Amino acid sequence: MVDDVLQLYRENGELSLQQVRVEFVDELGDDMGGLTKDLYTSLWVQLLQQYFHGESAVVPHLPLYKHMQMRRNFVAIGRILAHTVALLKIVTDDLLLSDFRYYVLSAMYFRHH
Repeated sequence: MVDDVLQLYRENGELSLQQVRVEFVDELGDDMGGLTKDLYTSLWVQLLQQYFHGESAVVPHLPLYKHMQMRRNFVAIGRILAHTVALLKIVTDDLLLSDFRYYVLSAMYFRHH
C-alpha cells in the first residue's frame, strides 16, 4: 500500500488539493469518511516505521546510501501529510499550541545547554 500511495503523490502534485474517495478491494461500503480515515491511519503507521525514528517525537531518517534514491518519497510524504491534515481535520488549536510550546521550550533549553 505504501508504494502505491507514494507513487500516486509523486506523480500528481495536485492530488493533495483534491477530495478523495476511498474504496477497498472486495469490501462493500461507501466512503463517508471512515474508509479515508482507515486508509490514511494505516498508511501513517507504515510510513512512520519505514521513514522516521523517535519515541515521543519522530524525525525523518534514511541511511545515507538511500538518500538520493528515496528523496522523491519525502516530497510525496510531505504532500500526504498536508493532505491527511486537510482531509481528516486532525489539527486543533490546542494541538498547534502544545506543539508550539514544546518546540519553543526545547529551543530555549538547547540554547542554554
